[in-house]
Amino acid sequence: MNISNNNHLHLLDLPNEILLIIFKKLNIVDVFYSLVDVSKRLDQLVLDPFYIRKLDMASMTMKSFEDRIYSIDNEVLSKICKNILPRIHDQVNELIVEQHSMERVLHTTNYPQLYSLSLIDFKEEVLLEYLADNTILRKLLNEQITHLQIDVKDTTGSPPLPENLSTMFVFILSLCKQLIKLDFCQFDHRSTFCTFDLSTNCKSSTLTTLKIDVETFDDCLYLLDGRFNCLSTMIVHVGEITHTLATIDNTVSIIVNYWLPRIFVSFS
Repeated sequence: MNISNNNHLHLLDLPNEILLIIFKKLNIVDVFYSLVDVSKRLDQLVLDPFYIRKLDMASMTMKSFEDRIYSIDNEVLSKICKNILPRIHDQVNELIVEQHSMERVLHTTNYPQLYSLSLIDFKEEVLLEYLADNTILRKLLNEQITHLQIDVKDTTGSPPLPENLSTMFVFILSLCKQLIKLDFCQFDHRSTFCTFDLSTNCKSSTLTTLKIDVETFDDCLYLLDGRFNCLSTMIVHVGEITHTLATIDNTVSIIVNYWLPRIFVSFS
């Protein structure tokens, strides 16, 4: 091959297959901001349904010992919300958003094919406020979302209180009428544990898969007392094993253990 003949190669000289491989290696936010509206061919590739079905709007991540997630630049977010999301809104199946971009992303347009939602790096009080007051988020959770991931970040160096996380867990179950899979506060490098008591009223007749961190083994048994009658997979991290303090219906627990084909438990 004559190297001099390649001095003037352009990005668009590459075949579509190679371009798509390159795009999939890049941050989708950067691809949207840099390549949409550059040419018709790039638009067709970047806005292809198979490429954008999973939209990660929380991917501006600095990989460090803290694994910090940083908000998308306002100028970049504005362009995406104004010029791109209205064009692809009916093609998005999975959406990942962080605290500072969520409201603008959800309020820009509707997402009729959305079934999976990940709320990443939220402060506890901010997420509770959204769950209580944001009409669009509540409507999505109530009517569309079957797969949900929740990540609550540590603030001022302290993890959220287990009781507060439990309140949020119960609140989410009451909102999500179609929920099949819930990944609740099992983000890497977080120390976020839930704790329950017998007066806590939470249940679901649709949930089949649950990932959660709990404070004690009693909390694990509490979740297996029959309140999730369709649960088939449970992945739980238990903070500590102590002498049981609760009175849990062992008969129901035995029945649950019989039909629960997969339960994975790890301990601190």
